[in-house]
Amino acid sequence: MRSSHSVIGLLAGLLTVTLWASLPVLRNLVHLPPMLTAAIAMSSAAGFAQVLERWMHERKSPVPFRDWRFWVMGVGGLTGALYCYFLALGEGDPARVTLVTYTWPLGFMLVADRLAGRGLRMRTLLGALVAFSGLAPLILSSDKGISTSPLAYSAGLAAGMSWILFSLYLKNNSRSGLKNYKYIFACVAGTALLLHGLFEASAEGATYVDWLMAALIGIGPYGLAFMTWGYALLKSPTTLLGILTYFVPVISSLFLILVGLASLSMQLIVAVVAVLTSAVITQTSLSMKWRELKVFHHVFNEPGVNMSRKYTVSTGHEPSVSNVRDNFPALYMPAMPPLGFMDWSRQQLTRLLTKAKR
Repeated sequence: MRSSHSVIGLLAGLLTVTLWASLPVLRNLVHLPPMLTAAIAMSSAAGFAQVLERWMHERKSPVPFRDWRFWVMGVGGLTGALYCYFLALGEGDPARVTLVTYTWPLGFMLVADRLAGRGLRMRTLLGALVAFSGLAPLILSSDKGISTSPLAYSAGLAAGMSWILFSLYLKNNSRSGLKNYKYIFACVAGTALLLHGLFEASAEGATYVDWLMAALIGIGPYGLAFMTWGYALLKSPTTLLGILTYFVPVISSLFLILVGLASLSMQLIVAVVAVLTSAVITQTSLSMKWRELKVFHHVFNEPGVNMSRKYTVSTGHEPSVSNVRDNFPALYMPAMPPLGFMDWSRQQLTRLLTKAKR
């Protein structure tokens, strides 16, 4: 049963990245200020969540307004992600801004591993590095030489951190039902409308097509995608989901090719191979591979140590390490990731010194 839920969660994650990837095509059809577009989209998403709640006969859940995480991590995280990303796009080159923003999957995987009690895993770092390195040429291939200010880089990084915050909120509150999404979307819509009134010019010459496309963004990339993302975070390994997010620029490029706004390139092929490779790296249990290589058994097996206790082995009665569902403490805040790396380094150094004395 758990494996079937994991598969459904993975499919929800794939649907999420596909919907997010459709955003550039839909956004190209909207000629409205960014925050006004976000306000319309979030209002549409709130209405969509309300319809789904009635259709699915969702059980009643407590109103989250008294929970500080709802305002700081949910509403604040999503609003910050939208506002900071749009601010970064307005202050610098879109390709470089997007590249900086897409450091967020790595940060999300590191924090998720830490909160789940796994510490810093080297294969998570390696897999993310491979995916990000393969993605960089694809994103930067659209570089038009636009100058990028420090504010743009800072805003792009802030957008990524906001996405991490929002994803952690969904990870810890996905059981609360559709009502939670309805309230988040409505509050974000009101905040975006306020930001539009304070910092953006009025939308002159807007047509009904602009409003319709903005509403469609709310139903798809901004509405349903956030709900499926919350479900995926609850049911699937966060490391694999973090790698899946790197597919967003890849699928987005494919959509642009299909509509004739871009052409197939070697950078796209390299990005696809890199993301697939990173998924294999992060989801393959290296300790199992090392144990199966009997020729290197003396390197990893210390005298007197039972290997079955030293490494986690997947059997038919227990899930593998990569399929264990993450359990986030309700109020636990992440420690600094470098501490996990320092602890791992100390253990390896101690092991080497012990072997040298022998």
